[in-house]
Amino acid sequence: MSSPATGLRYAIRLMEGGMTLGITMQAIPEDGSPEALAGILIDELQKRGVAFGLDQEAIQRIVRERIVGEEVDIAHGQPPRPGKDAEVELLLVPPSFVSQAVEGGRVDYKNIQNVSPVKARDVISRKTPSDPGEPGVNVFGKPVRPPAVQDARHPAGRNTAVSDDGLEMSAAVDGFLRWNEHKVDVLELYTVTTDVDLRTGNIRYDHDVEVFGDVKIGFEVLAGGSVHVYGSVEGGKVTAESGTLTVDGGVMGSEANPAQVTAEGDVLIGRARFARIESKSGRVIANLAVEHAEIHAAGDLILRAGPAMSCVVDVGGKVDVTNVSSRQPLGRQEPRPAPGQASGPNRREYLRVILSPAAALQVHGDKPSEVWPGAIMNLSAGGIRVRMAAARLREWDSYRVQFSLDGVPGTQWMDAQVVRTCEPPSASGSGMSYGFKFTNIEPAIRETIARFCLAEDLRQHRATKNW
Repeated sequence: MSSPATGLRYAIRLMEGGMTLGITMQAIPEDGSPEALAGILIDELQKRGVAFGLDQEAIQRIVRERIVGEEVDIAHGQPPRPGKDAEVELLLVPPSFVSQAVEGGRVDYKNIQNVSPVKARDVISRKTPSDPGEPGVNVFGKPVRPPAVQDARHPAGRNTAVSDDGLEMSAAVDGFLRWNEHKVDVLELYTVTTDVDLRTGNIRYDHDVEVFGDVKIGFEVLAGGSVHVYGSVEGGKVTAESGTLTVDGGVMGSEANPAQVTAEGDVLIGRARFARIESKSGRVIANLAVEHAEIHAAGDLILRAGPAMSCVVDVGGKVDVTNVSSRQPLGRQEPRPAPGQASGPNRREYLRVILSPAAALQVHGDKPSEVWPGAIMNLSAGGIRVRMAAARLREWDSYRVQFSLDGVPGTQWMDAQVVRTCEPPSASGSGMSYGFKFTNIEPAIRETIARFCLAEDLRQHRATKNW
């Protein structure tokens, strides 16, 4: 570039995306004052659109010192101020399931971090909003945007609430934290889908607990509410501090290590052998044989399978010894509260037995192509609990189910409704567990299942007794 009238010749170069302008003088005339030549050069640059950050002192120095052939920066823009991404900090974290170290450096594998309790309105996560930064200006006076920033979301799952300003996520109910993929759920009912053993550690939780397996020897379940064990208590200890306690299987210990079950309210068990059973303000009800046990109840003791053998009994009410077939329809027990009821006796309507090995079944949907296999984990004349790997069923939906039972001719068909779903532990990958309630079943089929359950329960009892 040149100015013929003045003899100025120069080249300019734009750098850093328009944030810097450099000039290299090729000729500076001898005549003319430096101030006048610098003014002419500044006017020409402004006519070419240079409108911001022009360094007039640098231009005057170039002309005054006759700097030729060397590039000098003569204009600088204002860089944008970078922003900052939004961040979410977890203040309360779901359990890590890590074993705890005890004195002496030993590791206690029974007491692991498996419960993270929360109260309603406890803040689980807090968000720091993003800072968008500030735009800059290039040498031509044009705005320059800062780099884009990223927003962040709370890991809001079930029973959580995000504040109106979006800055805090809190628990909506009392419960405990559990990861659900990348979200955090607050669950009220603590469910153990396996045995309570070294994989789970002891369970201590302020509200209700359900165990779909057994409580193994040396392990403990301590609940602030009610407890339902669908398997057995095999030398372990179970306490329901303010609710009821139900053990579908047996409370089975040994002379050296008796099993222990204690509840504030009613205690309902299958069978018991070498056990200590206590209800602090309610009844103790045993559906099957009780042997070598210590029984304490503030209320009545109800023995539905005949007298207790070799037992110590201390009750505040009466002792009612009956025969299961003379007082009730086959396989039938006391009514059970509706799903989700938190207080009062938690008793099933029908005798339930654990099937080992599990029985195969098929679940049919509305379409002919909707047929899913599964395995029956336990069975009663009122419903079943199944494990399914391939299907994802929804609670309260109805399906048609079919299965066969050992020693029972034919295939059993009935309509059933999903009344409970249970996620497996993430490490097991063993599929979903579903509780079905029979909703449309022929009386003859229900009676057949009830007879099978009674016979199977007696067989298991005899096998335990021989053991």
